Amino acid sequence: MSRLRPSHRLRPAALLGASIAVACLLGLAAGTARSAGSALGWASLGFAGYEFTSLLSPPGNACVVAWTGLNNGGLGVSTDCGDQYARLFLPSAYDVTAQNENIGYVAAGTLGMVKTIDTGTNWYPINDGLPTVGRDARAVILHVARPESVFCGLYGGGVFIGGPKAALNDTIRWQAMNAGLIDLRVRALARVRGGTFLVAGTEGGIERWSNGSWSSVAPGVIVNAFVIDSGDSNKVYAATEGGVYRSTNQGLSWFPSSTGLPAVPVNDIARRTDGLPVLYAGTRGQGVWESADGGANWRKFGPNLPGDNDVRAVLCTVGAAAADSAMVFAGTRADGLFRAEYSTPAATTSWGRIKETYRR
Repeated sequence: MSRLRPSHRLRPAALLGASIAVACLLGLAAGTARSAGSALGWASLGFAGYEFTSLLSPPGNACVVAWTGLNNGGLGVSTDCGDQYARLFLPSAYDVTAQNENIGYVAAGTLGMVKTIDTGTNWYPINDGLPTVGRDARAVILHVARPESVFCGLYGGGVFIGGPKAALNDTIRWQAMNAGLIDLRVRALARVRGGTFLVAGTEGGIERWSNGSWSSVAPGVIVNAFVIDSGDSNKVYAATEGGVYRSTNQGLSWFPSSTGLPAVPVNDIARRTDGLPVLYAGTRGQGVWESADGGANWRKFGPNLPGDNDVRAVLCTVGAAAADSAMVFAGTRADGLFRAEYSTPAATTSWGRIKETYRR
């Protein structure tokens, strides 16, 4: 098994190191809390020139933030609320997940799928069973019930499930699960935690896996990203070329949920990491938008971002400084990574709305 180019680290004074990287993705390492700002504004965290593709944070670790990016943005991981990052994978990357503190996977576009077994120090291609044509890995998610296995989505190759070839957990063999899949150009993939279905966003629309085959559930709805509601796994949200869509029945049916949003594509969607039904949408050319009622209505979040205001990835973490503190991260098409901080009353009657003084 050939080894990919070793990783290196940005901002070495941070002493982040690869040894904690995959653990961070699973929430096994804690970060240093920051105090929330007194006014809403975007702080630049750098990394201009990368096209961000995902932002994620493990539950219960508000200061641990990971991102993936194109233009050789690769994989970056922070344990201090985004102030400093270690870059653990250098080629372009679309998505990342981790099995434990040692083992992680990256969907690396035309490189296919890659894996680390030493906390991000080295990465190996794991393409056994994947097609040689259409090997453009865009999405990877963990099989929660069997964490030694993973799913990946390929643009042009469909959906595959992978598991270890032998007792050693350093190699993977993939098997196609494309029965009934109308369009193999998979752009996004999601699976409910502990559930029995997957949803795939393809160039032809949304398709749903259940009982061993796929069925078309929203033809023509072109998805850029999914998020399954952590508070109610019956609810699934989709960032699409036609705005936000949502499902309340585990992806069986979908309806538009874009009241208040501008008529532009939505690149990504994220949920607050606490129990409040607050969502954030990253839009093409119109910045970040917020819904405080589970996607029913939307309003602008904060000022425009520098540059073309094209937000490709968005994330909201809660509780870094206090129970009511929140941070919103926005990864852009070409202008870098940004962070905004705010506070809300801890009482649930606030519905997680940002104080109006932070809006103006």
